[in-house]
Amino acid sequence: MGAMAEQDVVSEIGSPRVGLEDVDVARLGMAALRLSRVVEHGDVGKMWDAASALLRRHQTRDAFIASITSHRRALGWGMERRWTAARIDRPRRGPAQPPGTYAVLEFSCRMGALGLPYRERVTLRYEEGGVWRLTGYQARPDQACP
Repeated sequence: MGAMAEQDVVSEIGSPRVGLEDVDVARLGMAALRLSRVVEHGDVGKMWDAASALLRRHQTRDAFIASITSHRRALGWGMERRWTAARIDRPRRGPAQPPGTYAVLEFSCRMGALGLPYRERVTLRYEEGGVWRLTGYQARPDQACP
């Protein structure tokens, strides 16, 4: 492999790039779906235990559990969950996200007894050992749905 090809494989931060061809998007989608179900079953602590060190450095276990649990309890159970988007990205250095490869997986669903439209977003980060770990979970009203 020549110097130019090697440069294409190694990122500006010195770690191997993860190309889309290296990512099993369907498997990531299933993992994100399982995480959404973990939230519904009230096992949020399990999410934090397996989360990225990045998330765990910025939020305590108790604070993470409390924020997700209180928000989701108010929404109720998700129904008709459908995978709507997946994005694999390597954002530039910045305060919002440290360098790395991130997968953002989005689901549309209906929440609670009224079946209100919501979007769930699960963000995973590719970390050492080739493991994708949770860095974020969010459920918000879907403004695009009636």
